[in-house]
Amino acid sequence: MKKKLIKSYFVSEILKKPMTTRSDLEFLAKKLNLDVQINWLKDVDVSDKGMQIINLGNPTISGTHWTCTYDGKYFDSFGLIPPEKLDHLEWIPLQKQNQNYGHCGQYSILWLYYAKEGELYKFYNLFETLN
Repeated sequence: MKKKLIKSYFVSEILKKPMTTRSDLEFLAKKLNLDVQINWLKDVDVSDKGMQIINLGNPTISGTHWTCTYDGKYFDSFGLIPPEKLDHLEWIPLQKQNQNYGHCGQYSILWLYYAKEGELYKFYNLFETLN
């Protein structure tokens, strides 16, 4: 029982963090049973329809912003258009995150969870009262 409490605490701590690391995202994906690839934009396989979390930065300048793709769709919590490399993907230009705050990794994980369940409408409905 103690082990479970420690892991639950760790999840809540990640969700509170203003910025998520690759290892944070790997941990959350495992907890949610999401089979996801985590890459830099330069390393993304544009033909892969599986789950991908993408950092728009690069290893030289470090991470900048997490976005994600799944099943031909692109999600950016700022609601911005996909980068040129991914502009063939379907996307919805709705901003879910304030650009003054982090949490883009957490939004990406949550979006992928609902996408996997085929219930993206539930993800977007979570924010109805905020708009």
